[in-house]
Amino acid sequence: MTEKKTGRPPKYTEAQVLEGIGIVEENGDTPTGEAVKKAMCVHLDVPPGINVQSLDKEVQRLLDERARQQSARLIVALPETSRNAVREISRTVESAVLLHLGREHDELRRINEQKVAQKDMDLANQRAQIRDLLMKLDQQAEEVAALEEAARAMQDQLHETQERNSALLTRITELEQRQDFREEMFAFMKDTLAQHAPHLPVNE
Repeated sequence: MTEKKTGRPPKYTEAQVLEGIGIVEENGDTPTGEAVKKAMCVHLDVPPGINVQSLDKEVQRLLDERARQQSARLIVALPETSRNAVREISRTVESAVLLHLGREHDELRRINEQKVAQKDMDLANQRAQIRDLLMKLDQQAEEVAALEEAARAMQDQLHETQERNSALLTRITELEQRQDFREEMFAFMKDTLAQHAPHLPVNE
């Protein structure tokens, strides 16, 4: 009797199931749990209280096992020349498949290397462009700094000029307040001209 891992033991033996399968096949039907159950109950006096689902699994297991045994017998019955021919065919097919896979792998590797090389080239170009931009930014920063320095120098010069003009205006105002404005103004102008243009002759 077949063994079950869980639940109640079945009410039939493996031999009865095999015989039931044979009866179903002799009648031209496909062995299933339901068909084998009917055959065993009618022809083998097996009690009707059979779990069809469990019997169906057992039927399928026995059919698979029978198919494996039949295949093994057919292979064993082959002459040695046929087996050698199959082995040679298998080796040829294996070599062809491996060669195809090798070519595919080599092509994929080549394509991948090309993609990697292209990416490296793109990265190198991008880095070169970034370096150029940084250099231009540095140059622009230097130019801006030079312009700012020139602007500060001009501002300082303008401030000095304004201070000198303010001092001159103050001096002129002071001279205007004096009675001898003309004489002192003339003397002041002579001094100013002598300071700013020492190469000019001075009339005494």
